[in-house]
Amino acid sequence: MKKINLLKVFVSCLLFFIIILGGFLYFRGSVLKHPLKSSDKKVQFAVNDGDNLDTVIQNLSDKNLISNAYLIRRYIDISDINQQVKPGKYSFSEDITLEKFIRLLNKGIKDDEPVKVVVPEGYDIEHIALALEKKDVITKEEFIKSCREYKLPEFIKNNSNRKYALEGYLFPDTYEFLKGTEGKEIINIMLKRFSSIINDIEKENGKSINYEDLDRIITMASIIEKEVERQDEREKAASVFYNRIDRGMKLQSCATVLYALGYHKDKLYYNDLKIKSPYNTYIEKGLPVGPISNPGKECIKAAINPKKTNYLFFVSNNDGTHFFTDSEKKFSEVKKVTQGE
Repeated sequence: MKKINLLKVFVSCLLFFIIILGGFLYFRGSVLKHPLKSSDKKVQFAVNDGDNLDTVIQNLSDKNLISNAYLIRRYIDISDINQQVKPGKYSFSEDITLEKFIRLLNKGIKDDEPVKVVVPEGYDIEHIALALEKKDVITKEEFIKSCREYKLPEFIKNNSNRKYALEGYLFPDTYEFLKGTEGKEIINIMLKRFSSIINDIEKENGKSINYEDLDRIITMASIIEKEVERQDEREKAASVFYNRIDRGMKLQSCATVLYALGYHKDKLYYNDLKIKSPYNTYIEKGLPVGPISNPGKECIKAAINPKKTNYLFFVSNNDGTHFFTDSEKKFSEVKKVTQGE
């Protein structure tokens, strides 16, 4: 009898263990890994002001879009998970994990699939903000606010006269961001890319760049980026600007005037050139107070290694190329022909 009773106890314990193990495996395999369910690849839902995580789970359960809401709630309770969620319209993949589902709701990330954002060379911060907004990553206002509030790394000057301290250092490239990504995180990613490019350039040149030189280089590169498009002209343009600085001449870059104005004009007039701004190189001697765009690698390299010339002037040929000269007379003659002056 004792043996029979012991056998019954053993069998009961074994069954209990199997049930517990099965429940755990079900929870881990089904609920934790695939909490959402839908006939579509994406589960779309809205979170309203005042909702918390429990409310979201209940709403999804009412629409039969979530697996075993009871087990999920118990898991959240015992795990002391943050229940704060941000309002908005969400679209998550049907196979998103519970951990990622909760984390994205906490952060306000609206979609778990990243979108591609192209930031062309020469974009300034306001154009970058617009590109991000068009892809629903972050609003223009929120991104610019993040740029103003960002804690600057050591290699960026904190100069109150600059329009944006981060201008020039948000490296232009193709990025993938999640919709709803915070501005600080976007800036971190773009600055990391900038640092990696500078490291590559330092390796190519076999020497390091100190912080003071870096700021001047990026400012120069930002002007070159806006003034010339062709790769074979960038080092020439750099030589023009450096030669003018060496001779105490003003740079007289139209690109700096446009940045000072804050909007694009196809043609600048005399009154435009008089705008009072630390960026206006028709008034200020030397480089402007800071970068006017976010330059690409080739323009940064041109600013570091300008071509050795005597050029002091260049003017557009209206075909994407420029005429370079050391003669003001020749410059004026060509300018009259190409620009009708």
